[in-house]
Amino acid sequence: MASLHLGGTMDDLWEAIKANLKDRISPSGYALWLEPLRAEGGAERELRLLCPNQFALRWVKSHYLSLIQEVLGHLEEDLQVKLSVACPGARPLPAPAASLQPPLPLPVGAKSNGGRINRKFTFENFVVGSSNRLAFQASQALARNDTFYRGVLFITSAPGLGKSHLSQAVGNFLHQNASGARIMYITAEDFANDMVQSLKTGQMSRFKERYRAECEVLLLEEVQFLSGKEKIQAELCYTLDTLMDRQKRMVFTSCYLPGEISQLSRELRSRLTGGLITPIGPPDFPTRVKILMQKAEERGIHAPTAILEFLAEHISEDVRRLESALDCLVARATLLNEPISLRVAQEVLHDLQAVERRLSVPQIQKIVGDYYQISLKDLLGRSRQKKLVRARQMALYFSRLYTQKTVSELGRLFQRSHASVVHALQTLERDRRVKPRVAEEVKFLEKKLAQAQVRRSQTEPSLHTDA
Repeated sequence: MASLHLGGTMDDLWEAIKANLKDRISPSGYALWLEPLRAEGGAERELRLLCPNQFALRWVKSHYLSLIQEVLGHLEEDLQVKLSVACPGARPLPAPAASLQPPLPLPVGAKSNGGRINRKFTFENFVVGSSNRLAFQASQALARNDTFYRGVLFITSAPGLGKSHLSQAVGNFLHQNASGARIMYITAEDFANDMVQSLKTGQMSRFKERYRAECEVLLLEEVQFLSGKEKIQAELCYTLDTLMDRQKRMVFTSCYLPGEISQLSRELRSRLTGGLITPIGPPDFPTRVKILMQKAEERGIHAPTAILEFLAEHISEDVRRLESALDCLVARATLLNEPISLRVAQEVLHDLQAVERRLSVPQIQKIVGDYYQISLKDLLGRSRQKKLVRARQMALYFSRLYTQKTVSELGRLFQRSHASVVHALQTLERDRRVKPRVAEEVKFLEKKLAQAQVRRSQTEPSLHTDA
């Protein structure tokens, strides 16, 4: 680590801070965001750092400000860091109030890996469209307690389409409008871990009290994780019965419908389907444009509508990819010191590989088969040999990811039953989290498929124009 330099001018102080930070963050992060900053004297006991523009200010504030302040503390300098925009007369936009609020804590005793309600996930900043209107309105109705479906809501969608946003929006609404409500927000995996730990430590009575007696609103995410866990499913059934008898409200989320989750007991499936099931589909074009407009406004970015429409036309998978494309667009324009334009947007899309046509299921089957050195006949066959089973799981997983085929369509293409496809997908999702070797295989195949996309894009017309 570079030595720290005390005394001198503000420039000297900033150079000492940078020398320390250069060893602590990535070279690209340092070059892109910290090197361009300039120091100047501000108010008394203040180190003022000038940022190239408002976007750079927002990025440094959210990613590096706490680290800069930490290093300043090591220098034993009693100064506060203030970020400003270098352009004369320009004023930085304030950060959204939601981002300044601390996350909602879990009730005392709840165990969760990052299980906190995100204050930014509210009904007000959820973009409503034809694909999610039912889920949005149902979530609002449950939060207001004017439901007619027994206070049970099951939201299902592919990743990145907003089911977690709505689940946590219910929690945020109640936190603001029902003071003192005991809200339990937790994933199914953490519920299972909490129960196992309570069994080991002899604290099951406390576990039951926390989830049954103290909980007034249960927000349970990723229900598919309970597949095959019979004892935990049984315990959850008792918990849900108690909450239903007490007329408490419950929101469940999953990538699958209850009927698609393999090794789920009939009793638990019955309870999960006892209320309203609301699927969320991919956002249509107008909704994608509205999402980009809102995200741009939240970031204090002015982007021409035509550019946002261009992004929305070529990115349709999920909201996270839309958000990533927007950030990359602004970052590229900022670093190149040029206005946001169609050409910059085209470059971003190519970098993100968002404009390439999707790989087909046969292409994915071939790439996976080549990796595992098996034929298509073996891949689609009935052998339960370990290598063949893993190859089928991988091919199904990437086929769903790249082609957005339904479970039924994948079953037909892989000559498998609906239940077999769901079980294979869930098994791989579990194994990649707990088995490092499987995670490595997934990562390697992701690279292979990305390379295949690039090769394919090179044979197709470019999006770049002469404009």
